[in-house]
Amino acid sequence: MAGRAAVIGAGGGIGRACLATFADAGWEATGADLHAGDGLHPLDVTDPEAVDGFARQVDADALVYAAGTVATMPVAETDPAVWRRVLAVNLDGAAHAAAAFARTMIAGGRGGAMVFLSSAAGVRGEANASAYCASKAGLIGLVESVAAELVPHRIRVNAVAPGNVDTPMLREVARGIARAEGRSEAEVWAGLARTGAADRILAPGEVARVCVALCGDAFSGVTGATVPVDAGYLLS
Repeated sequence: MAGRAAVIGAGGGIGRACLATFADAGWEATGADLHAGDGLHPLDVTDPEAVDGFARQVDADALVYAAGTVATMPVAETDPAVWRRVLAVNLDGAAHAAAAFARTMIAGGRGGAMVFLSSAAGVRGEANASAYCASKAGLIGLVESVAAELVPHRIRVNAVAPGNVDTPMLREVARGIARAEGRSEAEVWAGLARTGAADRILAPGEVARVCVALCGDAFSGVTGATVPVDAGYLLS
């Protein structure tokens, strides 16, 4: 199945890789991001009307929701504004996208596929990341619910749960940990690679290829699943 694909969060490391992977696989791919550039559509995922407008504009057969933000803080020092921002982008935005693209895919009558980027941190909690973990765990619940609802319309909905991926976001997390703990960024980076049974940091393309494959005919029988792409992150 190749047709029209939309990538929300296409300015980030994984989102950009998804956009390129869709194109390489013969899809007509359109990307959107809060920080529009390189041909991307400007889109604030916290604005449901804007998300709805983007969905109607692209009339996609496949969606990858890769928009996300992260914050690290002890739960006892939670900043409510930061908590709200993480949930607004990672979970609320995903819900807006699920609703908007469900409407256009149902109206189109062609079926379709949606993939949402959760995280290994949504499967197994991590210290000092309560907002991020909560948002990514909630996203898995959203995916399972929407998948069950859209089966009659031949629309498949799945989640991908990456481990540590070499993206600007993870680089910033590593810098923050290094500053907070008085360690070198290289030391922190090496530690991130060793989380669980993982022995390396993933490349964005490794995650993107799974996201795009889940939208294609090879996975026509898969819906409501969460697929770890983590090089063993969740194994311990």
